[in-house]
Amino acid sequence: MILHRPKAKTAPAPFQYDETPTRQRALTLVVLALLMTLIVELCNRGLSIPRLFQFIVASPLVFLLNVLVVLTSLVFSELFLHRIAMLGTICLLWLALGVVQYIVVKDRTTPFSSMDLLLIREALSLLSIYATLPQIILIFLGVFLLFALIIMLFTRAQRRKRRNLGHALVAFVGCALLCGMFETAGMRTGLLPQRFDSLVDNYAEYGFPLVFTYTFGQMGIARPSNYSNETVGEILENIDEAEPARQALAEDDDAAQPNILFVQLESFIDVGTVRGCKVSRDPTPCFNRLRSQCPGGMLYVPTIGGGTVNTEFEIITGLNLDYFAAGESPYSTILQQANCESMAYNMKQYGYTATALHNNGATFYNRNAVYPRLGFDCFVPLEYMQNVHTNALGWAKDEMLTDEIMTVLEGSKTPDLVLCITVESHGKYGEAYTPREGDIEVLALPEALPLAPFQNYVNALPNTDAFLESLINKLSNFREPTVVVAYGDHLPALNLSEDMLNTGSIYATQYVVWNNFGHEFDTADLQAYRLNAYILGQLGYSGGTITRLHQSVAPDDQSEDYLSKLELLEYDMLYGDQQAVDGDSLYETTDMRLGSREITITDAELDYRRLLVTGNNFTIYSRVVLDGQTLDTLFVDSGHIIAAVQMNDTPIGSPTEASTFERVAVAQVNSDGVELSRTPSFSLSGP
Repeated sequence: MILHRPKAKTAPAPFQYDETPTRQRALTLVVLALLMTLIVELCNRGLSIPRLFQFIVASPLVFLLNVLVVLTSLVFSELFLHRIAMLGTICLLWLALGVVQYIVVKDRTTPFSSMDLLLIREALSLLSIYATLPQIILIFLGVFLLFALIIMLFTRAQRRKRRNLGHALVAFVGCALLCGMFETAGMRTGLLPQRFDSLVDNYAEYGFPLVFTYTFGQMGIARPSNYSNETVGEILENIDEAEPARQALAEDDDAAQPNILFVQLESFIDVGTVRGCKVSRDPTPCFNRLRSQCPGGMLYVPTIGGGTVNTEFEIITGLNLDYFAAGESPYSTILQQANCESMAYNMKQYGYTATALHNNGATFYNRNAVYPRLGFDCFVPLEYMQNVHTNALGWAKDEMLTDEIMTVLEGSKTPDLVLCITVESHGKYGEAYTPREGDIEVLALPEALPLAPFQNYVNALPNTDAFLESLINKLSNFREPTVVVAYGDHLPALNLSEDMLNTGSIYATQYVVWNNFGHEFDTADLQAYRLNAYILGQLGYSGGTITRLHQSVAPDDQSEDYLSKLELLEYDMLYGDQQAVDGDSLYETTDMRLGSREITITDAELDYRRLLVTGNNFTIYSRVVLDGQTLDTLFVDSGHIIAAVQMNDTPIGSPTEASTFERVAVAQVNSDGVELSRTPSFSLSGP
C-alpha cells in the first residue's frame, strides 16, 4: 500500500481591498477632478475657451481651490462598496450642473445656485416660455438619460467585496478640512470675499464649483459676531433719539392720507441708458416724460435678468438681501414660517388697507402664502382679474391692471397702500425677430448684444409704458389724493454689462414719484430696500423699527455703522430674539382675501346635462364645483359659466335629472389645478 502524505493547507491569499492600487486610484481621482472642473468652468463661462484660460491664468490659486472642491466630492465615492458607480454618478452630476448653469445664464443672466432647487415648480411653469418644444424634449431626454446612466452604473458596474472604511473616511474628511482651511485662509488674505453676495460677479471671479458648494444648504442670515440683546437695545435707543427725516403733511390738508401706489415694472429700463443704442422712437415715452417732470433717481436692486421677487421683497420690507445666503429668495425660505415687518404692517397703524396686485399666478413664488405674513389684506392675482389677454409668450398683458387698480381704490373706504407688479415685458426675448408694421426699429446696438432679442425686448416695452400712462391719466382726474412710485425691478436678461451702461451698474434701474395733489418730493439715488422708507417719510409716516432706522440717516448713507445696525436688526427680527419687533401683535398673519371683487352665485340651472351658473365676477379661471366635484367649465362672461354634467343612467329630460345633485359652488383654480378659493354652496333647488 502506498501511503500519500496529506497536502499541507495553503494559507489564503491576503484580501485585496480594491483591484486598483491606492496610488493609481488617487491619481485617477485627481485627473477626473481637474477634467470635471475644466468642463464645468467652460460651461460657466459660456463655452468660451479664452475666458476659461483667462480665469486660470489670472487666478491660479482660486482655480486649484475649485479643483479641490470637486476632488473632495469625488473622494466621497471611496466610502461606498459601489465605488465606481458612485464615482460615475458624482461626475455625471457635475456635468449636469455645468450644463444647467450654461442654460440658465444664457436665458436668465442670474446664475444657477442651490437656492434654485427650491424653485423647481416655478422653473417647470416657465419651461414652455424659455424653451421651444424640441428643446423641452431634449431637456426631458437629458434628464431621463442622466437617471438611466446612474441606474445602469449601480446595476452593471463592479461592486467591491470590501472597502477600508477608515482610510476612506480619513481621505474624505481630510479633503473637506483642506477645503475649509484654504477657504478661510483665502477670506483672511483677501483672495476670497468675506461673503458671496453677488452671484453674477462671484461665479465669474471665483468659479462655479467653489461658489455653488458654498451656497449649497446656506440659508438665512448668519448670526453677527456682536449680536446680543444689549447691542440691539442700544440700536433701538439711538433710533428713538435720532431726529427722523420725515416731512408730515398738514393734518387738516385734504391730502393728509393719500393713497400710495408702488408700481413695479417688469424688466423695465430706459434703453437710452445703453451706450451706442439708437432706436427709431422712444419705447417708454410716458416713463421718460415723468422722469423729466417729477422727482426720482437711480434705484439699485438686488438682482439682474430675473428674480423679480427679490426686488419686491426689499421694497416691501426694507430689508437688505445682501445679508441672506447668496441667491436666496426669502419667499421660499424664512417667510414660509415667519412674519416680517413691512410697509403693509406699518401703514395699518395709520388706518391704511394694503393690497397687492400681480397679473401672474397666485402661487408663483408662494405669494398667496407669503403675503399674509407681510401684512397684506387683499391679493389680486391673475386668477381673479377680468379681461385677461396674453402676449405671444403667454404672459398676461398689463393693460388690464389700470381697471384692477381703480377697482381697489374706488371700492375702499380707507386710504390704500397698493403694490402692483407687472409681467408683460418679461423674457424670454425671442432669438429671431419678425418685423411688424409699426414696430420700433433698433438702428444701432453694441456688437456684444444680441440684435434679435433686443429688438423683441424694445417692442415689448411700449405696452407696459402704455399701462403706466393709462394709470396716470385715470389718477389725474381721480377724486382722492394719490401718490405713484414707479420703478423697474431689474435689467432684462440680455447679457448687459457695466461697460455698456451709462448708469455704470448692472443693478441700476430708475424710479419716479408722481402725485395728483402737488406735493413736492425730494430726490435721491437709493438702494431698493430704502425706497419705501424714503417715500413714506416724506409723507410723514414711519411705523416699524427698520423704517425708523432708514429714516434716521441720510438716504445715501452706506456707512459701516448704519449697515451693521441694519444687519443686526434683520437677524434679530427673523432669526434672533425679536427684540427689535415693535409689538408682536403688529405682525400677526392677516386673514387675506383673494380678489378685489366678491365672486357670488345668484342662480344655477341644470338642463340637459348642462349646468348654467349665473352670478357675479366670474373669470376664465372659475370652475363649477358640483357636490364637491370640480367640472370642466366654459367661461361665457363675468356673469355666466357653463359646465357639462355626467348623468348616471338617467334619461335626458327626466324629471329626476336635477334631483340627483344638491349643491353647486364656484372655485378659482389656477393653471396647475390648485384651488385657491371657493364660494359658499348654492342649492340647486334654491338659495
